[in-house]
Amino acid sequence: MEQLGIEPLQLLTQVVNFTIMVAILTRLLYKPILKALKDRRDKIAEGLEYAEKMKVEEEKTEAKRQAVIARANEEAGRIVDEAKKSAKGVEAEIVARAHEDGRAIIEKGKADVDLERIDMEKKLKEHLVEIAGAIATKVLESTISVSSHRAIINKKIKVVAKQLS
Repeated sequence: MEQLGIEPLQLLTQVVNFTIMVAILTRLLYKPILKALKDRRDKIAEGLEYAEKMKVEEEKTEAKRQAVIARANEEAGRIVDEAKKSAKGVEAEIVARAHEDGRAIIEKGKADVDLERIDMEKKLKEHLVEIAGAIATKVLESTISVSSHRAIINKKIKVVAKQLS
């Protein structure tokens, strides 16, 4: 080997040095680097697994949210329908009450008119009696006696009363 320019002692020293260096580098650098790479790989896998779980959880939450919204919409629709029914009932009640009040007002008006008519007829009779009495008095003063006078007045009062009734 010496002919090739290789010294066996130096070659042996270099092989021992290389082996020691490989052992030191393996122990100090290679294993920690492999461990760091494995840890990183595990963390990435853990992160992906967590992301997948969160995606599934988000889908579940979204489904629950949609269900809650659907229930809320149903409830709102039911409440609106009940309010409409209630409003129709109240409307019918108000209309019926208004009709009753209108009828009562009309009946009261008719009664008031009847009372007023009766009162007017009574006053008219009284006035006619006075006028008839005055006319009869003037006519009778000149031609008829007191007893004939009373008989004619009573007869005329009865005629006027029958006509007014």
